[in-house]
Amino acid sequence: MKKKRTILSPKFIVPVTVIAAAGLIFAYTQASSPKKDPCAKNVARLQEMENADISQTEKALQELKSRDASEQMSQVQDEISNQSGILDNVTIRQVFQGTVIIGDSITESIVEYGFLDTDVVISQRGLSVANAGEQINTAIGLHPTTVFMAFGSNDLELYGSDSDSFIAAYRSQVQKLKEALPDSPIYINGILPPTDLAIAQIPELGYYEQYNQALQVFCEEMGCTFIDNSFILDGNENMYEPDGEHVVADFYPQWLTYMAETAGLCS
Repeated sequence: MKKKRTILSPKFIVPVTVIAAAGLIFAYTQASSPKKDPCAKNVARLQEMENADISQTEKALQELKSRDASEQMSQVQDEISNQSGILDNVTIRQVFQGTVIIGDSITESIVEYGFLDTDVVISQRGLSVANAGEQINTAIGLHPTTVFMAFGSNDLELYGSDSDSFIAAYRSQVQKLKEALPDSPIYINGILPPTDLAIAQIPELGYYEQYNQALQVFCEEMGCTFIDNSFILDGNENMYEPDGEHVVADFYPQWLTYMAETAGLCS
């Protein structure tokens, strides 16, 4: 009876080739340098090649994931801008259950307009991030699954062009949250762009872009996620209150929807 031939599948071809190549390298180096140990050198080289391939693969996968995530959020922005993907009030309450949103008067209006309650929204009119210690402690006591922060309008007037001091104050509060809630991701909202009229009346507000750029760098350093909500206000002057700094009720469902989508609360 004839023996059945064993056929190697394609997935075994590359490893066998690599092993054969290693054997040849070993034989050659052994003949030319018998007093040296070529085995360790060759194994190290093969390991280096393997690690390089894995590293390149992981990098490609990360780039693909990043591009897919960017495209997905761009689609979400389009849907929100077109008023087609906005969460209703009941869903907003459902998805934000167990989270906290910490901020100033702009955040406080989430409660005033009836979208969420004070078990989620922890805010105070006129609050700066440097003076938010009480709010941070309250948030920690609630043991939230996710933390959102929204500061900046009052800080612009407090720090002016000194964005470094603003970031230092933000860092202090975020470190407290991370130490107390290591498993709760933190999302930091960018400062909403004031109108030109508001900047003309309060020149310090004009530093908002500088602050937002600093916040993005800060988020990368701290492992937080920066949320840029400016697209909601882009070209929509009717979204502003007369002071050109605060926003009307129609802004909030869009803002809350985008925060929820960014944090993956809707999935």
